[in-house]
Amino acid sequence: MAIKDLLVAFNDDAGARNALYFGLRMARKYGAALTGIYAYQPQSYGGSVTRWIPDDVLENMAEAEAESAREIEKAFHVQVKAAGHKGEVHFHIERGRADLMLARAARYHDLLLVGSFVSALKNKERKAMQPEQLLERAGKPIIIVPADYEVRPFKEEAAVAWDASRSAARALTDAMQILETKKKLDILTINPDGEEERHGDMPERDIVAHLKRHGIKANHVLLDAAAHGIAQAILGHCAESDPDVLVMGAFGRSKIGAVLFGGVTLHILENMNVPVFMSH
Repeated sequence: MAIKDLLVAFNDDAGARNALYFGLRMARKYGAALTGIYAYQPQSYGGSVTRWIPDDVLENMAEAEAESAREIEKAFHVQVKAAGHKGEVHFHIERGRADLMLARAARYHDLLLVGSFVSALKNKERKAMQPEQLLERAGKPIIIVPADYEVRPFKEEAAVAWDASRSAARALTDAMQILETKKKLDILTINPDGEEERHGDMPERDIVAHLKRHGIKANHVLLDAAAHGIAQAILGHCAESDPDVLVMGAFGRSKIGAVLFGGVTLHILENMNVPVFMSH
């Protein structure tokens, strides 16, 4: 399916602004419509507290939240205009738990772009965005853009973290429309402990040959994770090569994937240095 309908989660923080700028570049490249969305959970109180708060105070509080949402919508349109974007643009405000509302909205678009999850991942209470819930519920791929990432013109280069798991295969397939436009693609496989190179349960199969049939020139890159671990090996490669996007599955369950897309997924999301394309 062609990329023609992008959704950007926007709350006007640094990560959301980068996600918007990245989304605008994608919209121009693919001729896609771009929709911004702000989802927020209205303040709620238990019945024992609410009965002591006058109705006019509750109304004023709700109006303040609504006004804040309208200001975020204005900021979105200001930044789109400043970027000189001339394509189709929309914005929606949704009331409800952010991860659930974004996941539901994403199902009506080709993919969802969001800012990095660092604050949510490190927040033990997890009252706001829950990234694993968003990834699992959306049903569509997600591109996560780091808050400190400097959005730049596309180099038309990408990297894929490949362990032959179901989740890696799903991510590769979902990203194919993007990968087919790249001039350079690195397929990253892991050599975690110095053992013989392994591509999964069918080592005679060749993922590079599969991509070649799609007109994609891919390079196999074997990463040594023995010294610093799998996540750092992937991040190190991205720091050195600076791809436009890193494609990887989420929460896989293969022999390597149980590690690669469990704790390693969280480590990469907390320390990401390039935009990450994920699907589940």
